[in-house]
Amino acid sequence: MEAPTTAGVSACIVGGGPAGLMLGLLLAKRGVDVLVLEGHEDFEREFRGEVLQPSTSHLLDELGLLEYVLAQPHSLLEVGKIRLNGREVGQFEFKRIAPLYPYAIWMPQPIFLEALRRKAAAFPSFKCWMGARATGLVEEGGKVVGVSGLRHGRESFEVRADVVVAADGRYSALTRLGGFEVEYEHHDFDVIWFTIEQPPGWTSTFYVSLGDVRGLMLPKYPHHIQAGLVLPTGEWKGWRDEGVAKVAERVRRFDPIFNEFAASLRDFKPFFPLEGIIRLMRSWSRDGMLLIGDAGHTMSPAGAIGVNVAIATAAVAAQVLYPHFGHGPIGREVLQEVQRLREADVRTLHRFQLGAQRVLLGQGSRNPIVKRLVQTAIPLIFRSPLLPLVQRRLFFGAPLPPLDPAFSFREPAGAAAGR
Repeated sequence: MEAPTTAGVSACIVGGGPAGLMLGLLLAKRGVDVLVLEGHEDFEREFRGEVLQPSTSHLLDELGLLEYVLAQPHSLLEVGKIRLNGREVGQFEFKRIAPLYPYAIWMPQPIFLEALRRKAAAFPSFKCWMGARATGLVEEGGKVVGVSGLRHGRESFEVRADVVVAADGRYSALTRLGGFEVEYEHHDFDVIWFTIEQPPGWTSTFYVSLGDVRGLMLPKYPHHIQAGLVLPTGEWKGWRDEGVAKVAERVRRFDPIFNEFAASLRDFKPFFPLEGIIRLMRSWSRDGMLLIGDAGHTMSPAGAIGVNVAIATAAVAAQVLYPHFGHGPIGREVLQEVQRLREADVRTLHRFQLGAQRVLLGQGSRNPIVKRLVQTAIPLIFRSPLLPLVQRRLFFGAPLPPLDPAFSFREPAGAAAGR
């Protein structure tokens, strides 16, 4: 048997998603030895978080990365519309929510992740191993000092680090291996995603459809519509059991734009179910190990804010971690500062998501009284003067701690002028 590949770094980040790669990029910018372990061989995965809300545009701007990100292939979403049984009952415009960043950026996640990796690869202290799946923690004296695993399914490795960061998503293996406990979890609905080609004249608009068939419609780069049927947990199985024809009928009722897609259905392969899980881990750290992104605070698809919350936590983590490398495993007393700075925002956004889910699922209730009450209330909600404040909080987020300018990629004005 071949000896395992061994490596020693300051930070080992498990998971090459938005949170993991953003953290890796920011630490590499400061010269920290970083190794990102990504379990997949590439970034080509569908129906992951692809909407960067104004909060993330603001953060990227502060980091001097917004221009770089906007140079990648993308679409801009400027308006969202709410429909109830096919009738428009409300809308929101990003220019009213965040005038400085009057849009959400729709960028396929493979493009966004590759852009982050490419930017980070310019720093000699950054490495990213693709196809490297962490399967175990290396512990000494109760402290996490590294991870072990397999690369490309056959090459064993062991990485030692001052900190192991679990950024491996909502089904985090490291969270389980580290013995972390769940404080709360909600799984009230699932989103059944599918895509179609955009018809001529389709505008860059985000639709939320309420009524008998509930769902979302978003323009997807370059010329598709990504649609999601929102169903109470477990209901998709019942739909499938009724057969393709019944599912096609419901897709047609979702919106006439899907008639051709529904007529072409022969099986369920075009559909991708995503669990609408909300979860908060009781603690995000132990000696030598930190949880970020969905590994520590899983967001549901409601509001399309999950990527944005994860990136914000990554930026805070970079600032907390940076001063403490080079002295062995970073202690929990340091690492828990990330949770202290971010937990209140996460809990608030979870409450918003749960409230939105109750409205979304309540108007599909089988109880006619509940259904009528909710459908009567929806137009009133969207005329409320308080709604823009809620939308700004949801899409623009809470202010983050001031960012150290040393993490910024923006050139000082004097340096640019002096060339």
